[in-house]
Amino acid sequence: MIKIMVDSTCDLPESIIKTYDIRVLPLKISLEGKEYRDKETIQVDEVYAAMRRGIIPRTSLPNPRDIYAMFEDYCTKGQDFIYLAFSSALSGTCQLACSILKEFKARYPLINMKVIDTKAGSAATGLIALRTLKLIKSGCSFTGIVEKVQELAKGVEHIFTVADLNWLVKGGRLSKAKGLIGSILDIKPIIHVNDGYMEVIKKVRGGKKVLETIVDIMAERGASLKNQIIGISYAADAAISEQMKELIRERLGCNNFMINKIGSVLAAHLGIGGVGVFFFNKNVPVL
Repeated sequence: MIKIMVDSTCDLPESIIKTYDIRVLPLKISLEGKEYRDKETIQVDEVYAAMRRGIIPRTSLPNPRDIYAMFEDYCTKGQDFIYLAFSSALSGTCQLACSILKEFKARYPLINMKVIDTKAGSAATGLIALRTLKLIKSGCSFTGIVEKVQELAKGVEHIFTVADLNWLVKGGRLSKAKGLIGSILDIKPIIHVNDGYMEVIKKVRGGKKVLETIVDIMAERGASLKNQIIGISYAADAAISEQMKELIRERLGCNNFMINKIGSVLAAHLGIGGVGVFFFNKNVPVL
């Protein structure tokens, strides 16, 4: 059986991770000069608590030793594996893993192994992981799975917003002037991911209107949404995820949801109170 591996930017229910023995590579989180292993030595609620106190978390790449250890464990067991990596446009994690994988391919030429740039993060990577598990269960070949997963990466959608522009200002992603004006006018950006990069695609005034606009974009881009698992990830505010779910259910008739807290790494960049939806677009067939 082919194994899959993700990193700690991937939002998946813990039950799925345990059931399918998915290995999770921890990125690093720094708070007030102290470094932690994401989801191992620090949990997301602790990071949120620090952010509420005004502390800005810093994030960095995984320890290369962790990548070596995971790859070595698979290889010594003769286990084929695929690592679904965080978008290479947003982190050097994928590139680091690819460089290490070359060494293992040379040492273990009979084992199938691949690092795939998902061009995604959060529940988008989680949805790709779920479909990868289906492909593995179906008996698809290793090469076939890699090809299909690379297509999935091209067709996964991230549509999200942030609740407080001040976090983008603190993180250096928005000027103070724009942040002040946006806050005064209650302007909420709607962001998507294009080829792995985050881009602002709309600016909407008012919290309710921004959620409605996100559903409009889903309706425009999605295909067979009723037959998909719709990912919803939120940063500390569970109520907004419920509002998002009910809007999607009412407007689009979807009933299958995967709801998670946004992990520490992405929350560090986007702040508290944001919410995002994740689904596959019209270029991806329903499995």
